[in-house]
Amino acid sequence: MNLIFYFDQPILPHAGGTERAAYLLAQALSRHGHRISFLSLQQADVPPGGLPYFTLPRQDTLFCRENREYVENLCSAQKTDGIINCGANQDDSFFFSHEHLDIRASIISWISFDVRTGLDYFSCLLRKDFSTWGNTMKTLLRHALLPCKKHAAVSNKRRKYRDMFRGSDKVVFLSPRYTEDALQLAGPPERARLYAIPNLLTYDPVQPDLSGKENAVLYVGRMADSPKKVDRLLNVWKKVQPLHPDWHLYLVGDGPERGNLERMAARLKLENVHFEGVQEPAPYYRKARILCLTSTHEGMPMVINEALSYGCFPVVFNSFHAAEDMLPNRETGRLIPPFSLRLFARELDELMSGPYIPPCTKVLTNYHPEKVIPLWMECLQDQP
Repeated sequence: MNLIFYFDQPILPHAGGTERAAYLLAQALSRHGHRISFLSLQQADVPPGGLPYFTLPRQDTLFCRENREYVENLCSAQKTDGIINCGANQDDSFFFSHEHLDIRASIISWISFDVRTGLDYFSCLLRKDFSTWGNTMKTLLRHALLPCKKHAAVSNKRRKYRDMFRGSDKVVFLSPRYTEDALQLAGPPERARLYAIPNLLTYDPVQPDLSGKENAVLYVGRMADSPKKVDRLLNVWKKVQPLHPDWHLYLVGDGPERGNLERMAARLKLENVHFEGVQEPAPYYRKARILCLTSTHEGMPMVINEALSYGCFPVVFNSFHAAEDMLPNRETGRLIPPFSLRLFARELDELMSGPYIPPCTKVLTNYHPEKVIPLWMECLQDQP
């Protein structure tokens, strides 16, 4: 089959979670005989080699006549059988829809986030600022308007999924839990068939090198206030680091909040905190004993399986519905009730105090290509 993978950002092997997941899947499907092309809204500085890469003509906005005609002509010229829209959790789903595009190719909307993103913990997204009287009043007003804003958010998301179910041939979720969430939110689909297919593993599991493990706690990901909330991890570190002065916290990644987080670490007088920037994470997984994730919401974060692959024990807020799929027991990882910093610190302290015990990695078999690719092959071969 001729397939096009679309995402607004360049689909690269070392980019963010969605981009990396899409790249891994595209490579795997290519090895199984499918002809793969990439399409993005933003220009890639260095497109990945080996597969054709296209960029939309208008990069300032997706919704315009030039981009619509470009996609329609590209599908016709490529004799495209299917478009996999990796940005379906965004408003891109309104563009990649049979109600918007005149194409014969199947439209596959791939949801890479929690269906209820921003709904279950709506108040956590409230920006709080009590620095001045004026900012305090604005914060209180935003809090008073929360019920109305949440009602509007639920209505908008319901409309979005109903439109997606009507304009797509197939919709792929990361977990059966998310499929059920979507059905509860939007009702049965008018057109689309629904599938639940997890992300592929980034790394093949390795036998942990016990001698190579250090007293290191790790965060890997984008530094953004919402949804990652790395500031929670710094507050947890404030509680546990004095009890373990020989331990270090490594933060791998970058983003708009990095400067604020560095200033926060200085203000709290945190010790042994290292902001590493964007790096290949494998060496950090190899040496770290513990991975921490304090997000308000996620989809199926690849960092959890990456950490498990290197024997790095995950400690994660149970704030997204696939968390229990990924960490089904305490031997695999620790799920903390959202968003108790006290309980998070207690679990972290327990792991830091004891000897290093590698996590159970049986769950990783669910994400091997031998399990995941047949599910995608079935999805692609099903007739709309």
